[in-house]
Amino acid sequence: MRTGQEYLDALSDGRDIRVDGRRVENVAVDPAFTGVAQTTAALYDQALRSESRLLDPETGRHLIYAIPRTSEASDARRAALEEWSEATHGFIGRGADHVSGLLAGFASKPELFHDTERPHSGKVVEFHEYAASRSLWITNAIVPPQANPADPTSHVRPVEVVDEGPEGIVVDGAQMLASGGAVADELFVTCVRPLAPGEERRALSFVVPLNAPGLRLISRRPYATLGSPFDYPLAARFDESDAMVTFDQVVIPWERVFLVGDRAGLQAQFFDTAAHQLGNIQAIIRLSAKLRFITGLASLAAKANGREKSESVRNAVADISMIATTIEAFVESAYARAKVDDVGVVRPDGQFLYAALGMQTDVYPRAIKLLGELVGGGVIQLPASVADLRDPTERASMQRLMGSGENGLDERVKLFKLVWDAVGTEFAGRHVQYERFYSGSPAVVKNYAHRNYPFARAESDVRDFLAGYDLEDEARD
Repeated sequence: MRTGQEYLDALSDGRDIRVDGRRVENVAVDPAFTGVAQTTAALYDQALRSESRLLDPETGRHLIYAIPRTSEASDARRAALEEWSEATHGFIGRGADHVSGLLAGFASKPELFHDTERPHSGKVVEFHEYAASRSLWITNAIVPPQANPADPTSHVRPVEVVDEGPEGIVVDGAQMLASGGAVADELFVTCVRPLAPGEERRALSFVVPLNAPGLRLISRRPYATLGSPFDYPLAARFDESDAMVTFDQVVIPWERVFLVGDRAGLQAQFFDTAAHQLGNIQAIIRLSAKLRFITGLASLAAKANGREKSESVRNAVADISMIATTIEAFVESAYARAKVDDVGVVRPDGQFLYAALGMQTDVYPRAIKLLGELVGGGVIQLPASVADLRDPTERASMQRLMGSGENGLDERVKLFKLVWDAVGTEFAGRHVQYERFYSGSPAVVKNYAHRNYPFARAESDVRDFLAGYDLEDEARD
């Protein structure tokens, strides 16, 4: 089974990653990416410990890739997802635990990908086996870049097939947004939005290694380089480096092509298989871990200020804890009401899964807003960096500002630096925006919830009630 060092070594594969106007020589040690790379390496090593829930004891493989066909297998996969999320406190959104679920869903129903015109494509079972046996981190880029459709001068070109032959297809264009792309092993590319007639060339589903010739990732501003891990404890460890992706005549071998030219197939791959549910249960398990962490921050900050017994402060902490509890309850319910689908896969219940995804756009920003209001100016009344704590003169002055015999100066600064990285830094702002659009636009996500709610039962309750009285009853009264 893969070790952390083996994962880090695999990142030195010649991939074309650009950031701040330069090409990254070695992703594993570059300051922009080493934090999240080391965090991921530690996860691979954690899986090798005897007490870890990440590996299947029978196969020795990561359970995040498992296709659950029994309730026991589903529970084991859930435990693995929870351990992965707890290790990162939910701050890595597109780690190896996400697309692995999509691939498991695809592989559970391979007939959906059969193409009589292209018998070499649709190799979902083979690729799932390939990725699972190597414990690969595959991230995704499934959204076309934003563009003004009314602008005839626009050069924006979503990724599309430009040629195909015996070896595979050739793709060209661009995609947004590959979270974790710089430090993943491979990239899953498709289009999550429905395509219109005439867009068949953009109807693609494939996986490509990050070092494929012609593939380039342009990273947004890295937050891991803002300062020391003491000053930016979350950004230094968990900044997953979203990146824009460009394809310049990139060859995709047939064994990595799942769909091509099939508009209907793009939606079917997610919703006619267990893929969307197996992939997105990770989203709410991860969100639950993240909100639990935010709740812990709120509680410790209240205690640090000696305000934990204040009714208004207790109410604020309770508000955050109720948000965390609600999402945790959705996870419990999704598994408690899990159903076996037409090919024998145990799927988390869609009603609770998609209700959680629909609320995700609102609840995380609200939790962060509540935490920011709770701590007030305490996250601004902080020294610029850890260097200030090392200067004896400054330290003496800061004792007058923040010191306490009960709560040491170093620990107080450390706690409120952590809170600031959750509520006020660029890293914090990215996460608020990220959770708002994690599964797509709010309208799209709420449509998933609408499709999965049992309206017939709710309407039946009302109809039965309406049938229990009429105008004649009113006249008798």
